[in-house]
Order: sequence, then structure tokens, then C-alpha cells
Amino acid sequence: MWASLTLIMLFIYIAVTIIGITRVSVKRVIQWLIASRVIYILILITQIVITIRVSDHRFYTAIFADVLSILLGGLTELNYTNKQQNHLINFNVIGLIIVIIALIGITIYNVI
Repeated sequence: MWASLTLIMLFIYIAVTIIGITRVSVKRVIQWLIASRVIYILILITQIVITIRVSDHRFYTAIFADVLSILLGGLTELNYTNKQQNHLINFNVIGLIIVIIALIGITIYNVI
């Protein structure tokens, strides 16, 4: 259940982040930033619950998923800050995509 909730939240996060980063108005960017923050905090909470549940047999991958979810929050803040300063860096966006794909894969691996 927690893994499916995490995966659903990740896909919603992808949509919200794409919409937020492509906005032109600073006011709209800030609104989508708030939505992204709520979602990545929920992802972090669900990853911690998954870590508690699977830590007896998949401890290292569960901790790695927690680190990735924290990194997801940091990259989100970095990308939105760069967007508000009107110089979005491609390396940060690519890093965000890699973290999302890795988080999806590790979440699926941890619960199977």
C-alpha cells in the first residue's frame, strides 16, 4: 500500500513539477512550488514508512531510497530557485529526472 502511494505521489510530482517549471509568471511558479513541496514531503514520509517496514531484509536500499527522497526535495528547491532567477540549469533538471527514475525503481525493488 505504501509503495503504491509513493508511486502515485511520484507521478503526480512529475506532472506538478513540469507544470511549475514551465510557467512564465513568478506568481504561478510560486504556487506550483508550494504544491511540489507538499508532494515531496509526502513522498519522504511514505519512504520513511517503507524503510521501517522493510528494514529487516532490505536495509541499505531502504536507506538509499530515503536519501534519494531527501535529494529530490533539494533538487526541487534548487530548480525552482533557478527558475525564479530566470536561469534554469539543464544539469539540475537532468539530475532531478535521474533521482525520480531511481526512486521509482528502488521503491519497486524494496516492496517486491
